[in-house]
Amino acid sequence: MNELNKDLSKYQALIFDLDGTLLDSMPLHNKAWIDAFAANGVVISEEFLMETAGMASQRIVTIVNERFNKDLDPKLVANQKRQMYLKTLGQVEVVQPVLSIIKHYHNKLPLGVITGGSHEVVDQLLPILKLDHYFDSIICADDTKLGKDSTEPYELMGKQLDVDPSKCIFFDDGDVGLKGAQLAGMATVHVDINQPNIFVNY
Repeated sequence: MNELNKDLSKYQALIFDLDGTLLDSMPLHNKAWIDAFAANGVVISEEFLMETAGMASQRIVTIVNERFNKDLDPKLVANQKRQMYLKTLGQVEVVQPVLSIIKHYHNKLPLGVITGGSHEVVDQLLPILKLDHYFDSIICADDTKLGKDSTEPYELMGKQLDVDPSKCIFFDDGDVGLKGAQLAGMATVHVDINQPNIFVNY
C-alpha cells in the first residue's frame, strides 16, 4: 500500500470515512448484514452491499423492503445487524497508510470523521483502536436526517469545525460518501484498500 505523497496543508480540514477507508472492516460488516437478513428470510449479495456502503443501517433495510417486497422492521433488523457486528470489534484492523496521514496532520489541521455507522458502534470502536483522540469532530448516521449522499453531514462538519466544506478534503471508499462530499464542494480521494495503491484518484 503506497503512501499519499501529496501536501494536504492547503485544505482547511481533512475528513475521513471509517469503514473501508480508515478501518478494514467491510468484510465484517457485510457478514453481519448477510446473517441478519438471512435470519429474516432474505438473501442479499455482496454487490448490493457495495452499492449501499455508507448508507445508514435503517435506510439499507428500507431499500431491501422495496426491492424484495418485504415488510421488515428497519429498526429491529438494523439492531440485529449491529449486535452481530459488535461481537467482531476485536477483529477490526486499521489501514496504516490512511492512519499515517492522520498522524502527520494531527494538531496541524482539524480532522474529522463522517460515517454511516452509529454512535453505539463508533464510540466503542475508536477508543479500542486508540483512534478517538485524533479527531475534532465525529459525525455518525444518528447525527443527521439525510445520508452521506446528501450535503447535510458535510455541512454539519463544516459548522462543527468552523471551516468551509469547499476548502476541505474527504477520504472515502464508497460512491455514496464521495457523491455527497462532492455535492458539498469538497475535494475527494477515493480509497480502495484492495488495490496496491489505495489512493485511487487524488
